[in-house]
Amino acid sequence: MARKREKGGPTVADIKRLLKRYECPVPFQAVRTLFLGNIAAPGTMTPPMQVVSSLWGGELPVFDSTEEVNELMSALVMGLWNRLGEHQKRKNPFRLKRMRPPQDGESVGRFAQVRVEELRGFVDGLFGDREAIELPERAHEAMQHLSELLSFMQAYVQFSDAADIERDMQKTQQTLAELSRIAETEINALVLSCVRARRHAMEMQSV
Repeated sequence: MARKREKGGPTVADIKRLLKRYECPVPFQAVRTLFLGNIAAPGTMTPPMQVVSSLWGGELPVFDSTEEVNELMSALVMGLWNRLGEHQKRKNPFRLKRMRPPQDGESVGRFAQVRVEELRGFVDGLFGDREAIELPERAHEAMQHLSELLSFMQAYVQFSDAADIERDMQKTQQTLAELSRIAETEINALVLSCVRARRHAMEMQSV
């Protein structure tokens, strides 16, 4: 079955297929947030090629031809990376992975694990190999909130089989949905705050 391509580029299915082919240890949802975090990072941005190689621990996988290298790079950099860059605009906010509401303890754990991977990916992309970074005030506030949300989601992963979670599944679903909504809000707030800070710095340099 044919799939519509986004602006002529690779589809999400294409990118997932390539990541699977080259046994990428980072799940797709974390790749997205890792890239976005790096795009938003203040200061000098890590080159996309370096970020891509970090998915395999710092070295790209073995390729059989130059065409294979170009195919992967085109999908991840010209495709996924550039699309994620569009989320630096307020009118195009970033969205976490869409998932069905969990129905039992096991699916609660899976849901929360995806969120953990997404939040960790964003933080890893934001910091890169740095231990600390200077963030604008709103971005710093968002980073604190995201750290708290990561702790909450980790707790859901750890205690997903707790009796009270399954006893009131509707409340659990509502809580996870609300935490996900807040995470999206804070990620977008951090991205936009860093964009404004970069713009202001460039304006000051041009004076």
